[in-house]
Amino acid sequence: MGFVIPSRGSGGVTPGRKGIAIAVAVLGTGWLSGVGAHPTAASSQGPPTGAARPGPAVVAVPPARPDLRSRPRITGGSGAAAHPADLTARLGFLPWPPRAASAAARPRVDCRKVKCIALTFDDGPGPYTAKLLDMLAARHVKATFFLIGGNIRGREAIVRRELAEGHAIGDHSWSHPQLSAMSDGAVRSQLTRTLGEIHRATGGGTPLMRPPYGATNHRVAAVTRHMGMAQILWSVDTNDWLDRNSAIVAHRAVSWARPGGIILMHDIHPTTVNAVPKILVGLAHRGFTFVTVPELFGGRALKPGQVYFDGPVPQRKSPHEQAASHPKGPRGPAASPGAGGPALPPGSPAAPTPGAPSGVGAPTGSARPGG
Repeated sequence: MGFVIPSRGSGGVTPGRKGIAIAVAVLGTGWLSGVGAHPTAASSQGPPTGAARPGPAVVAVPPARPDLRSRPRITGGSGAAAHPADLTARLGFLPWPPRAASAAARPRVDCRKVKCIALTFDDGPGPYTAKLLDMLAARHVKATFFLIGGNIRGREAIVRRELAEGHAIGDHSWSHPQLSAMSDGAVRSQLTRTLGEIHRATGGGTPLMRPPYGATNHRVAAVTRHMGMAQILWSVDTNDWLDRNSAIVAHRAVSWARPGGIILMHDIHPTTVNAVPKILVGLAHRGFTFVTVPELFGGRALKPGQVYFDGPVPQRKSPHEQAASHPKGPRGPAASPGAGGPALPPGSPAAPTPGAPSGVGAPTGSARPGG
């Protein structure tokens, strides 16, 4: 039985090949009609005329899968440290700094209407700072810490905790020299190195600085103005660095406090830290509200280079209210103890060396004790 192979027609396509082509076309059309079909996808046909168009939620679009290979490498050892804000963006953790949530919940205080007092602690972080933070947290009190750059290394967690718990931090130089006796470059180096350590520990900076010993002049003012930092001094010097006696320190802090005041202490002395519970109780009993230095000034930006010794004082409605809020006694370190105020503890020394004068923008140029 023989087979006859049909010859090509005038069109150049044999009947057998034509049938195969038709079959392939039919199968291909059916396959293409199913491309993109997904159990969760919307129908390819639009809604009937007049019907409400479905919202974007109808189409389920899976989130883009992160490309781990494109992430920047987090270096270690001698490499550059990763910025905490970058880590937040990459890893999706809580916002940085962690105090953002707690700071938002803290009610705003208007120190023009209430009696505010700002507790400040210099020269830390130190071995007693964590204990001090525990004391402040127990009473929900916020303070301001002026840090020595050389003390931050090894205690970065303490600095982060200060910010996380709603406290404020400032620059207190790298090694506590008398800035008013140094050149512009040396002053700038002292502040810049400490700012670098603060940034390394927290990912941020600070617009506040406190010159060691309160020693400032036009040169320090010019450098800090260029760096965008305000100079924060004090209106009450407890002289805790001189008299290592908790009872004396507590007495001075409580009896010398005035509305809008800034109290100077040092968290590197255990006697000072042990005095804090009595200070908190005494000032609260006198009706003071504890604030940080930024809160003392209502959160407004302070003028770079300017010297601030205290904050705003509430306006009194009557002489009676004014007399009630200003009990007789010493006005800051410049007044001698016992002049109509509460008696000092037995065995206390004579009046301490006068501290910085009160008022914003007081004359500068001389070194003062403390700080």
